[in-house]
Amino acid sequence: MSVNKRIALITTWYPPITGVAVGRMNSFANYLSEDFEVEVFCLGNTEESITKSEKLSIHYLRTNKLYQHLKSNQRDSKIIHNCKTLFRILLSKVINNPLKNWEIATLSKLQSVHEKKSFDLIISSFSPEDAHLVAINFKKLFPSVPWIADMRDEMATNPYLDLRTKNRLLNIEKEINEYANGLTTVSEPILLNFQKSMPKISIFEEIRNGFDHSLLFEQDEKKKDNVLKFGYFGSFYGLRKPDIFFLTVENFQSDNPEFIFEIHIYGAHNNYEIPYSLKDKVFKHLGLNYLKAIEEMNKMDINLLFHPRSIRKGVFSGKIFDYISAKKPIFALVDKDDVAAKLIHDLKCGYVAEFDDLTEIKEKLDEIITDFKSQTLRIAEADDIKKLHRQNSVLRLTKMIHKIISK
Repeated sequence: MSVNKRIALITTWYPPITGVAVGRMNSFANYLSEDFEVEVFCLGNTEESITKSEKLSIHYLRTNKLYQHLKSNQRDSKIIHNCKTLFRILLSKVINNPLKNWEIATLSKLQSVHEKKSFDLIISSFSPEDAHLVAINFKKLFPSVPWIADMRDEMATNPYLDLRTKNRLLNIEKEINEYANGLTTVSEPILLNFQKSMPKISIFEEIRNGFDHSLLFEQDEKKKDNVLKFGYFGSFYGLRKPDIFFLTVENFQSDNPEFIFEIHIYGAHNNYEIPYSLKDKVFKHLGLNYLKAIEEMNKMDINLLFHPRSIRKGVFSGKIFDYISAKKPIFALVDKDDVAAKLIHDLKCGYVAEFDDLTEIKEKLDEIITDFKSQTLRIAEADDIKKLHRQNSVLRLTKMIHKIISK
């Protein structure tokens, strides 16, 4: 009888915490456990270990309680949201590493479990960097155990970092280059940058995010009303706000009073303004669990994606894979030269305009309304949708792991 290879997954993002990063880690754990024994070492409110299945166990380790209380909550008012954000920034200035307690506890638990029943490979996921720091220190203790560093984002090359943070991450990157056996990240542009900065790592793989459900949607019946429903699911932050879209819709409505529409926003913090003229057109909803959110996406006529142009490349933006899986078109106000726009064009599943180009946004809005009236809005083909399932992404990771541990 063959013995299952054992994998340790180190991350601060894991259920019951919610977020895009959680989806990635949850899919890693669930689908890798089809081929390996997987033990997850993650952040929790209490310190406990649970067995989810015969081949999947979770170890929750605690950190500073203040850090937990300062996490954003979609029910927070705009004032409370901004205060929490400010306090988190101040806390990072006063405390170099607010997750240090978690890092120490996680390394101790990882070492203890490994000494009882050894791991064949470890995976850690950034950001934050603490999961990688656990992996680096583990590698120093057990250099023969292979390590894959998973990167959801850039590290030191992120253009929005202050100098102090950039230098800290540069030092961590040097250690990753020294100790990691493989590296994964979410898109080709980010992967290419890591290949240049980490020449000692032998294996690189693009492991995209994706959707993670088995919901099936029938072809829509003929729409009974002429209300065009826009949906947005997720957060607004930084420059990623709906202001320009709202302005375009305002202007369009002034010129076309017969235009009937609704804008439904699910799960966003109260950190954006709704123009007075749209007050009765914009509906704010609390966030939904994952499957309910997919179902609501399918009830919209078109779903919105926002991502302003920047020097960062390789950003797929939030819910793009979930939107595609819901079999509804996307109206993307994004960087037209980046991966999200390319995916939408390749799959012919939506409409793309530059984030801040009002003329282009209006032109695309015209196009959407024309297609809406003729019921020819663009959606992806079923076979193309299936390829975006997270299980297919993790299959690439599984093959990568077998390649590393067979050396």
